[in-house]
Amino acid sequence: MTAKRLIISIMLGGLVLLFLAVFGLAILRESGGTNTYAQLADGWLHGRLDVATCFDQDCALFKGLTYIIFPPLPGVIALPFVALFGINFHFFVPMTFLAFALTGFVWWRIAERETGSRELTMLVVLAILFATPLAFVAIRGDAVWFFAQTWGFLFSTCALYFALNRRNAVLAGLFIGLAFLSRQMTILYLPFLYIVLVDEGTPWFRIDGAAVKRALKLAAFPLIALAIYFVYNYVRFGSPMETGYSYIFPVEFGEGPANSAFLKDRVRELGLFSRDYFLFNVIYMFVAGPHVDFIGRYMTQLSGFDVNGASLFLVTPVLLLAFLAKWERQFWFGLATCAVVLGLTLFYHSNGFTQYSAQRYTLDWLPILLIFMARGVKPAFAGPLAILVFYAMGVTLSMIVIGGLVAT
Repeated sequence: MTAKRLIISIMLGGLVLLFLAVFGLAILRESGGTNTYAQLADGWLHGRLDVATCFDQDCALFKGLTYIIFPPLPGVIALPFVALFGINFHFFVPMTFLAFALTGFVWWRIAERETGSRELTMLVVLAILFATPLAFVAIRGDAVWFFAQTWGFLFSTCALYFALNRRNAVLAGLFIGLAFLSRQMTILYLPFLYIVLVDEGTPWFRIDGAAVKRALKLAAFPLIALAIYFVYNYVRFGSPMETGYSYIFPVEFGEGPANSAFLKDRVRELGLFSRDYFLFNVIYMFVAGPHVDFIGRYMTQLSGFDVNGASLFLVTPVLLLAFLAKWERQFWFGLATCAVVLGLTLFYHSNGFTQYSAQRYTLDWLPILLIFMARGVKPAFAGPLAILVFYAMGVTLSMIVIGGLVAT
């Protein structure tokens, strides 16, 4: 190892240790009464689908009852712990760190296959764990949105692993079904997973016995997941397609925190989806960098942090190496899947609020792009890649720390 590589390795290792210190602090600071999934699990334990109260503002009010709007699987994960420790169970963050660690292990296996290099694999995994929004959502696992997103990212990663590394359609479908029951839009991975499972040299549009068998194996568990979700919605709201989002932010719940008032105004007056949100979301997705406000006579006092986040590609430019991967059919289907999921969120009333650094909603489609990032890196890129990963890790850590300081 050259002196330059040794220095870079030490610097990267130092950042990892700092991240772990922040993780440890997040565990120590977690308190009960913050994660809505504890309420959902407690309701189930008492034979109810509604809840008595709402820990956050993202709950639905329907026929006088309060409901958790989020997909149910993270509540199932929390269920045994809430059964043992009660509704004020306060170890959600360690649970997200478990998902975080498992995600790193699975991505190591994927990256080994895609890069063929131990050094590149290490850099790719460091980028995934510590230079994307994944670290931030794991640290914030005491809240419902981040808890679900961490597990959804793990399940979608596992689906890609079983499609790419094991070529197992049944298990790929199982894990995308689990991902869907955590984050709904991951169901859109199915066409891409099908393409991954098609043998090289076989036309993807060929319909024969093998194609039908492949499709049925892949779709079996997602269809079960869809059925579970539709029944769950029907029992609660009288319609299989009604998730509860139509009834969020009722005036009876009040206005809540001042910094989120604009979201309630958007939903109440413009709706969940609107073209009016497009410019705002595009700017924050592609243009805006991390921003901290300063006040005072000398503009030296930290005042606030832009909780709408920053552009993923400005915080983590190493992701653009995905476009150096071979432009074959998997690339185009993968890119199309990312574009569809991203495109839908650009018209959504929220871009991931609250978040520091990169946009957390990108985690819904980012696993696909990460495959092509791993394919795009080459041994000759190891030095520049390490520098880019160090930069992205440093920016992400800085924003997490600064955001935490401002919040307190």
